[in-house]
Amino acid sequence: MTSVVSPLVNVGVSVVDASVNSLIDPWFLGSKDERDVQGYAGTPVNQNDLMIDFAADIGAAGAAFPRQKQYYVSVDSGSDPFTHTPLPGRYRLRSWQNDLRPPTARVLTVRVAAGRPTIVARVLDAKSGVDPFSLTIAYRSALVGAAAYDPVSGLAVFPLPGEAPPIPNGKTRLVLSASDFQEAKNLETIGNDIMPNTAFRTVTLRGVAGPAMTWLAPRANQCVAGKTAALDVVAGSSRRVTSVRFLADGHQVALSRRGTAGLFSASWRIGKTTKGRHVLVAVATDAAGKRLSAVRPVRVCR
Repeated sequence: MTSVVSPLVNVGVSVVDASVNSLIDPWFLGSKDERDVQGYAGTPVNQNDLMIDFAADIGAAGAAFPRQKQYYVSVDSGSDPFTHTPLPGRYRLRSWQNDLRPPTARVLTVRVAAGRPTIVARVLDAKSGVDPFSLTIAYRSALVGAAAYDPVSGLAVFPLPGEAPPIPNGKTRLVLSASDFQEAKNLETIGNDIMPNTAFRTVTLRGVAGPAMTWLAPRANQCVAGKTAALDVVAGSSRRVTSVRFLADGHQVALSRRGTAGLFSASWRIGKTTKGRHVLVAVATDAAGKRLSAVRPVRVCR
């Protein structure tokens, strides 16, 4: 249940996390009667015909210019469109009001190996949440959608497929676009911007002939605590990357020999590491023996 106690432009709920192989469908209701759905916007379907996932189930529902009263949310689960197998699961809902701003979006991998590297961006939205189907990069007259999105860290991963044009040596202009669920519900304010809740970020990639690497986690100067900390980088080269070593204050703490789409991960056992500032270094080695290191300062907190 959610209450509208003052005039609002929009209100709604969205599924920001769900278990694997589930399809969660929230419905936005004006009363406890499940037939009281608040129009097309109150269904879990994208109603914005300017978006690629138009008419698809997206796990968000809401209303525009709602009356001041109580509203209710009914949650159901969808099914596989081919086998009709039910797809229930656990989920986490987020309630939002007056979502009037687009997500914050930033391309992290601005220096990449020439060819078809993996592009990674960080996209976050404080209210309705990011619509993962909206995440797209455009370069050299091609569009590539995100292969994966983590709503917690905000990391969006774009492995360039074989059909996509390669990134050449030198500069390449790239545009990242990202919308939130409020944009997908088409609950917009009147104005000159046709997609006010969509972010467009233009960056210049620099393609290099050798290895290239970018830290993903931890974030710079992030405070890490607990027994272990996740270490994540994206690495690529003109030859296959064979390993990534992780060092803390000059001592090796992990080694990753297998990467998925250029993503290499490991765990740092913090243990009795002293509080305060520490320096992490990732060293990538390709099949030709070329190496590249990247530094990431962090803080250990208790």
